[in-house]
Amino acid sequence: MKLRFYGIGDHSSAPRPAPATRTWMDETRDAFAYRCLPLNIANAHGWEIVCPVAFSAKWNGGAGLGDVDIRSAAESFLQPASMFGHGVLTFHVNGLFRTDPGWNLFASGPPNSPKDGIYPLSGVIETDWAPYTFTMNWRFTRPDHWISFDEGEPFCFVFPVQRGLLDKIEPEFHLLSSAPDLQAQYEAWSRERNKFSDRLTVVDSAEQKERWQKRYYRGLDMREKPGVGDHEAKLRLPEFVDKRPPSAVSAEQQHRKPLPIFFRKVVELSRIKHAKLGLVRNQYGFAATTSLIPLVVSELAHAAPYYPIAFSANDPPRPFCVVGALPGINQHVNADGNWRPGYYIPVAVRRYPFITIVSRDNPNTLILGIDETATQLDPSAPDKLFSNGEMTALCRDELEFCAAVATAFEQTDLLFEPLTRMGLLMPSRNVTPGRIAARFCMSSLRVIDPERLAALPEATRATWKANGLLAVLEAQVASARNWEQLLALEDAISLGTAGPSDFTPGANAHQRPGESGSRSQPSGSSKD
Repeated sequence: MKLRFYGIGDHSSAPRPAPATRTWMDETRDAFAYRCLPLNIANAHGWEIVCPVAFSAKWNGGAGLGDVDIRSAAESFLQPASMFGHGVLTFHVNGLFRTDPGWNLFASGPPNSPKDGIYPLSGVIETDWAPYTFTMNWRFTRPDHWISFDEGEPFCFVFPVQRGLLDKIEPEFHLLSSAPDLQAQYEAWSRERNKFSDRLTVVDSAEQKERWQKRYYRGLDMREKPGVGDHEAKLRLPEFVDKRPPSAVSAEQQHRKPLPIFFRKVVELSRIKHAKLGLVRNQYGFAATTSLIPLVVSELAHAAPYYPIAFSANDPPRPFCVVGALPGINQHVNADGNWRPGYYIPVAVRRYPFITIVSRDNPNTLILGIDETATQLDPSAPDKLFSNGEMTALCRDELEFCAAVATAFEQTDLLFEPLTRMGLLMPSRNVTPGRIAARFCMSSLRVIDPERLAALPEATRATWKANGLLAVLEAQVASARNWEQLLALEDAISLGTAGPSDFTPGANAHQRPGESGSRSQPSGSSKD
């Protein structure tokens, strides 16, 4: 049969085959959970629809639509919503499924993938005729508890079911003794299983070496004969074949070209169109829903005293300042857009809403661009971008600063390229508190393994000491002490004990007395 998915809008993507793996199953001793074949088959028994963006959400226990707090750095139409009240969180499926006549679609959450604090609701949809989209809904199981989904994490799991088949089934209840052959095989299995379990604890026994019985996994009955001819020991579903015209695929790829963090609509700064704009300083509300902020290599030492620092799983790995342990929540920006006083502010934050872009007229020239959606760009702001048709000193400084930041990010990628190749990275859960380590949004982060760093060849250590890389990596290792502080701050915010007094205006760590504020060096320099 055919299963078709018709995407709606620029942000729809094809469902993907569900994997048989689960993180919690990977982490069981000797991965023993995978010995359960029914579990494996259920995991892969359908296709997944994944979150286009990361977010966090909390329900306060009320019945109203406004009783669910949703935090995300993404545009609102990409986020889930509170549409039904009573602690129900609604995800939109940006497309229509079409099944063959007589086939429905069963929709639920990913099986065997429990999520603390929220539970997926299930539905059956007649997708062989309905011209309507459906929503996937999850219901909170307790109030005042943050839950999170990461970008690319599945929120919906679907598979076809034949309509009317259940109605035609004729259920019957019998005594096992009425089926002598079945009873004999069951009793033989039961005796063997008890004996096997008893002897598992006997050192060097055959049972201990075998570890588990595999008859069901192999599809064999107690006579070592195949139970059925089409026994499934694994299930790997096909990918959705892309039937879109090439022009549509090309347009989508162009549309999805990622912008740097915080930016949504980058345009060339125009002395005509933007002549009246000014810059509102020291407002960081745009960063309030971002929990991971990229760093350049020269600022790791400045950030390490204040935040945990971790690396992405990319190659090359990229360093991030962890300002929140849940997607969509920056614990260091308050409702007024103020950054926590005394704390270092990364250059990726300080350069916004400006960025260098390539000139359309001369590909070899960098010009200043802006995020046209930025609220900091305001005609009423006193610090103007243009005066008498010419860039002000503010704009010229921004161009110099942004060019330095762009170069610094390129240098960072080059400098950290050896980390993966030399095996210096380990999962962040090795150093994070258990409550943070268990979160999906933290699962891909990496940190430096201090033992492997200490065991580097002397020649490598000497080279890295000379170029400053060793000190940078040691700063990242030292930043691990900030994970507990991050968790304590999260708890204080959730309990309402972190109040406005924590954001009393004051100098931030990158604003030092007497500092010139030069934009030529991103590390520790002040843009404000």
